[in-house]
Amino acid sequence: MVFKNDSWNGTGEIVVYSNYHRYWIDRARKIKNPLFDVFSGKILDLKEGKPQAIRYFYNLLKEEICDGVTICVVPSSDSEKTETGLGKLGEMLAADQRINKVYFLQRKRSIPKLAAGGLRNREVHMRSIEAVEDMSVEGAIVLLMDDVTTTGNSLYACREILRMHGADEVEMFALGKAI
Repeated sequence: MVFKNDSWNGTGEIVVYSNYHRYWIDRARKIKNPLFDVFSGKILDLKEGKPQAIRYFYNLLKEEICDGVTICVVPSSDSEKTETGLGKLGEMLAADQRINKVYFLQRKRSIPKLAAGGLRNREVHMRSIEAVEDMSVEGAIVLLMDDVTTTGNSLYACREILRMHGADEVEMFALGKAI
């Protein structure tokens, strides 16, 4: 069991905390999204690694995750970006009686962002993400976290990689679902 809310466990699907509304409807013409809200803004702040956003999401999630769970995050699309706001959140959550494997998965080759029109099928992720060799998730119960999910392909690919490396259970979680 990963979550204290039992209805979130064992679904095989991505558990999403809330909706995410992009800031721009049309960036080129500078048309802002009227549905952009505070929660979506907090996710953007988290992507930028702002401490107040990391603390905000930590406070939302710290009581929702069971002790003893291994925390892992989906790596950035940019292989040069090895530390992220999501990773810092994961590290904070792992410090509370959980296991820190936050950066077990690493992007070995950058891929274009989906928001910029990049192809993001599962195979693209499978070819560009690898596990850190000196770390193990053998027998672990893993909470795999992402900031925003659109297609879910990055989460599904990472779950597959974690299972290939021996994880017993992998629950997928995203702070926001792109709407």
